[in-house]
Amino acid sequence: MPPDPSLSHSANFLWQLHGKKPDEETARYLDICLILHADHTFNASTFACREVVSTRAHIYAGVAAGIGALSGSLHGGANAEVMKMLLELEFEKDIPGWVKARLESGDRVMGMGHAVYKTMDPRAKYLKQMAQKLGEKTGQRWHELSSQIEQAGLDEFRRRGKTEIQPNVDFYSAPVYHMMGIPRDLMTPIFAISRVSGWCSHIIEEKFAEAQDKPQLYRPQAEYVGQYCGLMGCEYAPMEERDK
Repeated sequence: MPPDPSLSHSANFLWQLHGKKPDEETARYLDICLILHADHTFNASTFACREVVSTRAHIYAGVAAGIGALSGSLHGGANAEVMKMLLELEFEKDIPGWVKARLESGDRVMGMGHAVYKTMDPRAKYLKQMAQKLGEKTGQRWHELSSQIEQAGLDEFRRRGKTEIQPNVDFYSAPVYHMMGIPRDLMTPIFAISRVSGWCSHIIEEKFAEAQDKPQLYRPQAEYVGQYCGLMGCEYAPMEERDK
């Protein structure tokens, strides 16, 4: 679908995705989602952007590095996995029992826990409200199901002494996007769409800001802890003579 210049950025995205104009409230919710995901400190993709442009590489190369980092399962894709979990639990009658069994088997409850936050992710609070309102608007019960999983997870983690494990940004962004009609395989690309603004801000700061006297190449030092023969004691052994 061609873009409509009368629509906002977020409204145009939904228009071009679905072929029909979104209502004002839904477009505003997507706009808020894009803002919430725009930047979040020195996460893996942002660090990748800054490390690449510290070589004086082009801004496009930096953004490409961020996208590459986001493609990994430990940084991107969590909201898609949350939605997969919700779809699998749509008709589950015993949510607390499912959560308990999952944790006892060593598996994770997708969308709970964060590397930085030891309380509920502040972004998740806004997304939870959106999920509730979109559920009321569309008649879908994903917010209700998410709330049941959240409460069961908090109760189970509390019993295990892990009160720091709380819902993160992906836990409620998944049902929000789903109720907007956004398919699972676009959830991570939407994360990238919003994060590009943050990446570019970091890149511009790295290349042009006055944080340091001149651009500095990121060059971390590493300490080798394997078997090392010393500066002068290494001998070359042909492949056929080496231990298998």
